[in-house]
Amino acid sequence: MNRKSLILCILAIMMAVGCSRYRDIAIENIAVRQFNMTSLSTARVKISATLNNPTGGKIRLTGMNGIIRLKDKRIAQFSMDSALVFSARGTSTNEGLLSLRINDMSVLFSGAVDLDETLLRQIRLDIDATVKSGGIKRKLQLNDIPAKNLLDL
Repeated sequence: MNRKSLILCILAIMMAVGCSRYRDIAIENIAVRQFNMTSLSTARVKISATLNNPTGGKIRLTGMNGIIRLKDKRIAQFSMDSALVFSARGTSTNEGLLSLRINDMSVLFSGAVDLDETLLRQIRLDIDATVKSGGIKRKLQLNDIPAKNLLDL
């Protein structure tokens, strides 16, 4: 009986150590590859996402929703249309599609904002993402991220 308890204890420790790497999963970069307006208030955006996956299994980015803000005013929201799969133990890149819905672009055209590179510092992103690996599901939240730090335009 002692031997079975020892084996179960070792397996529990190995599982706990193996699962601890899931908190280190991080979205490193999102590059906009293509931007197509589908109407006056919606767009389809093709992105290339880079994810750091230190775990031993493949990771699926199954959902990503977010808000784009400028000067604390919500100008657009987006959601991912397809799941992305990233390889194990390292950084990998995959492409997917986002649906973008523009709420209010009046901030850009009001004259209070310079339309240059400093605009990327003023634009803030709030992103909620869901990743899955095997039976484990993890939510990633990135709040108040300057677009310059995350987007590669």
